[in-house]
Amino acid sequence: MRVAVLGPRGTFSELAALEYFGKADFFYCQSITDVARLVAEGAVEHGVIPVESLREGSVGEALDALAWMDVRVKAEIVLPVTHALLVVPGTRLDQITQVLSHPQALSQSRRFFQTHLPNVELIEMTSTARAAEQVAKLRQSHMAAVGPARLAELYGLEILRDNVSEGEENLTRFFCLGKSDSPPSGKDKTSIVFYTERDRPGILYEILGEFASRKINLTKIESRPSKKALGDYLFFIDFEGHREDPVVVEALEGVRQKTAMLKILGSYPRKF
Repeated sequence: MRVAVLGPRGTFSELAALEYFGKADFFYCQSITDVARLVAEGAVEHGVIPVESLREGSVGEALDALAWMDVRVKAEIVLPVTHALLVVPGTRLDQITQVLSHPQALSQSRRFFQTHLPNVELIEMTSTARAAEQVAKLRQSHMAAVGPARLAELYGLEILRDNVSEGEENLTRFFCLGKSDSPPSGKDKTSIVFYTERDRPGILYEILGEFASRKINLTKIESRPSKKALGDYLFFIDFEGHREDPVVVEALEGVRQKTAMLKILGSYPRKF
């Protein structure tokens, strides 16, 4: 099984993939977009990408990839996330002037920085693993990385402080991508994205009514710029049920008639 994940080794995407697949031949990518592209091109069977954090919300790059690339959501994976402060062995806390990590990891650790490193410079990286790789490569005592504790072993670093999110619960939702979604399990969720041909009063109300009138529970709705024209938005919706359920088929047909574009991202067993 070939699975694309956000690289380098040790990212939360890899951890999520390990939880779902157990074992796989991993392809490490520079970006979420690259993961989706490998799946779309058939270079790998599956890809795993982060789509939503409990504390930081949706990942915009992931939503864009889902909307515009030929991929489907096969499964969702929910992973508890904790971060550690990782340093070159022998580094003291009072030596640290720079901390590298993914923007969400830095944000999730802001209370720790305010209390213990109020003047530290926060440097954004493409992933927590990339940050650890950089600290290990440069081996400077004024630098630290924030990421999962297992990165310390992978990159020869030391855990200076564990759980720098200070015990606050944080879960991250990942999607397993493929060229097709999953068959009905009896407890499913479906994700879709759509946009309307033109904006008019009540159009979103009418679209949502297709679900409400059939008592289909929506679990998420959000908008995102389509990047096609200023003021043009995509709407992403998750709801309970499988795209093959008769009542869902009816609802989606009603939505299709009211939109300029409707893409069914996939149906998959729901985890929450």
